[in-house]
Amino acid sequence: MLNRTEAKIMDYIYEKARGKKSALVTPKELLNHLMPKIELTAKQLDAHVKNLALDSYIDVQISDNKGHSVYVVSLKLKGEAYEREKEERRKKLMRSVGWKILLAVVGASVTFIVTNFIFNWL
Repeated sequence: MLNRTEAKIMDYIYEKARGKKSALVTPKELLNHLMPKIELTAKQLDAHVKNLALDSYIDVQISDNKGHSVYVVSLKLKGEAYEREKEERRKKLMRSVGWKILLAVVGASVTFIVTNFIFNWL
């Protein structure tokens, strides 16, 4: 499962590479995309991108373009299914929250009924 930073990076890469064989993404683009909420150094970004490659989401080659690093990214099978996986995680979270709310309502109802029964019986 991806952590928050890796998920944000994967969101951006998925949008750039969706429907294409490969996409060029600069570290600066990624850092600018993450910047308001997540601050990373270039080394940390490289580590996260390599983790995505190790987790079989992407295939990445680091290339040099006029002295600047560029990621040549192509989505692997797991990367192409990323959007579906993301939707499934969201549905699972909503089911979990719904289940917890239902349990809280049932518990409160049972407590109310038992309390009223005991006080009315005495």
